[in-house]
Amino acid sequence: MTSESQEQILVLGLGKSGFAAAELAASRGAAVTVLDEGGSPELRDRGEQLRRRGVDTRLEWNEDTWSEVAPELVVISPGIPPDSFLGRIAQSSSCPVVGEIEYGYRYCSCPILAVTGTNGKTTTVELLVHVLTHAGYSVLAAGNTGRPLSDAAARSSDLDFLIVEVSSFQLEHIVDFAPLAGAILNVTPDHLDRYPSFSAYRQTKFRLATALNSPRDLVICEDLTGTPEFQDSCQCDDAIPILFAPSESLVADFFLGDDGVLYERVEGTCVALLDQAALRLSGRHNAANVLAALALAKIAGIAPAELVPHLRTFVPSAHRLELVTVHRGIRIINDSKATNADAMAKAILTCAEQGGAGGILLIAGGVAKGQDFDSQAPVVARHVKDVFLVGRCRERLAKQWNHVVSCKMFVSLAAAVDAALDSADSGDTVLLSPGCASHDMFSDYADRGREFCALVRRRVGE
Repeated sequence: MTSESQEQILVLGLGKSGFAAAELAASRGAAVTVLDEGGSPELRDRGEQLRRRGVDTRLEWNEDTWSEVAPELVVISPGIPPDSFLGRIAQSSSCPVVGEIEYGYRYCSCPILAVTGTNGKTTTVELLVHVLTHAGYSVLAAGNTGRPLSDAAARSSDLDFLIVEVSSFQLEHIVDFAPLAGAILNVTPDHLDRYPSFSAYRQTKFRLATALNSPRDLVICEDLTGTPEFQDSCQCDDAIPILFAPSESLVADFFLGDDGVLYERVEGTCVALLDQAALRLSGRHNAANVLAALALAKIAGIAPAELVPHLRTFVPSAHRLELVTVHRGIRIINDSKATNADAMAKAILTCAEQGGAGGILLIAGGVAKGQDFDSQAPVVARHVKDVFLVGRCRERLAKQWNHVVSCKMFVSLAAAVDAALDSADSGDTVLLSPGCASHDMFSDYADRGREFCALVRRRVGE
């Protein structure tokens, strides 16, 4: 590691990522300035902590230029929109601009296993941390999971691996970021309020593939092999990515068989790993997450057989197809983490597989992020009994689905929960799977999920 030697660094954004980047830069002797457009008590507290370390912190910044001291490097936080004041500062900068994950990577001392995708990133990262830890490896989760890579870098010399969740926002500003191995779990429409098209979003996700040293260091879903991005970044005569598939496959290296068993294909022979029924992760999408995790570990030199015993003890985090309770024969599921249409559709399919003859009463809605929900109408029509809509896009969703299912609109989640429970019969499933972001009514998806669970428990008397 080299010292910054009073290099002038401008950090844009004082969220968790910006704060961690500023702390890392200051610890290495850089002259650091931090700008943020906000002025909340939390930001002021972070700013005061940094000022005590000699960092120049400016809050409530409302200009799209910075001219006081010419920076030699700009570190931009992932949540900053390109059309914001800070986003325009980055775009007009004459010096290199990198993301926080790129900056943190430069000071990491251990190999990185990276995971991206529209859905399933956090589950896959947490699963990898669980099985590797129980197999005796020293690992830590970082990136989009909550611990910035700039923070984890300080501990990396004591680790065998860092397991890093990487969002599309973080991939926008990578330069030299080169994990030991990387997985692209899936790419479905999301964040279309930030990207001009689905193609642009997909191209950003595939930046992880081009960041790797070789296509053979990539784990990717078989469904993505037909995309232009795969053809451009992953096709090489002597280097083939590891493929996984959440269904029977003739070519995938890891796949879910029609018999419900997870398999690895080794030199043409299908080797059974374990039955998915032995896991606490339900649904084909979660089988895909497990397969991707095993494939990543294999690239790192860790055989699936070493990890399979520990898969059985993994418990997914809250708000991911979480069974809240069963009340009078009605299953009530919290899937608040479903913040896009594809995640919602997968939740519906999983509940339909588990629920037998009962119907699904879906609670959905929030901030649509530019998504079109027309493509989910067939799944809704086939499996959903009634829809209870909340949030900013409830009228839009009702217009798109009214022709296939009964849609009712509510001004609060509490009213929607009451109506759904009143309408449900024994054998039915009440499913909160919004398909949308939460920030019109809640601070984040976890806040929404906690409120849903509290409303349900008050209603059923638990």
